[in-house]
This record gives sequence, structure tokens and C-alpha cells, in this order.
Amino acid sequence: MIKLSKMTDYAVIVLGFLAKQAGTPMSAAQVSVGTRLPEPTVQKVLKLMAGKKLITAQRGASGGYLLPLSLDCMNVYDVVVAIEGPIELDPCAHDGGNDCILSKLYSPASPWNKVNIAIKETLKSIKLTELITINHKEIKERA
Repeated sequence: MIKLSKMTDYAVIVLGFLAKQAGTPMSAAQVSVGTRLPEPTVQKVLKLMAGKKLITAQRGASGGYLLPLSLDCMNVYDVVVAIEGPIELDPCAHDGGNDCILSKLYSPASPWNKVNIAIKETLKSIKLTELITINHKEIKERA
């Protein structure tokens, strides 16, 4: 089963919040209050996303985190990779595949490789604006 952590969901929530701030840098504490997520969690998510250049970190008294791009320019794949790491179904990918007995199953011509490519392409085809719209509707319905 392919399962994403809650951190990926939190990252989408944080990105949605930053998008609403219209280019105003926000501190981790401000993002925490605005999203109702624990500050240590927000700090971790912000650090991961800044490291992958999904958000920008500005230092100084008026510093904070902000989006360098519109959410229309970002896709789900970018967020998943920033938080979870590379998406690979191949269990041999992490050890270089040299001695892995399953490496033939995951060769470029393998049907499993087609599945891997399909998952990546699907995640790349979904813009964050679509996902954030869905999340906001679900939150409103739960309230």
C-alpha cells in the first residue's frame, strides 16, 4: 500500500495558508496560529519545503516564509517529494539495485515501472489549487 504521512497533508494546508497571505512573509508562529497546527510541526514542514525551494525563507525582523510561485504553478508531486522523498515503487532503488534479487521485476521495461511512471505523472497532473479547494470544502463540511 502506498501511504503518505500526515506531514504531506499539513504541507498542503501550510501552502494554502501562505497563498492567502499575498506575498507577506509569515513566521512559523503565525503560520501555526493561522493553520491551527502545532508550531513544531509547522517548523518542520516549512524547513522541508524551503529546502526543496517550494517556499522562500527571508531572514530579518520583517522576515518569514512566503510562496515564490502561484499554487497554479505547483503540483502534488512537488509537495510529496519535498516531504516524503522520492517516489519509487522499486524496493531495490535504495540500495542501488546491484544485488537486489527483485531488480529484474523493476527494470525499465517492467510493468511495475509503468505503474511507477503512472503514479508520478498522475501526481504531477494535479495542481495544488485543486487539492486546496477540496481540503477547504472538507474542513467547512466537518465544522
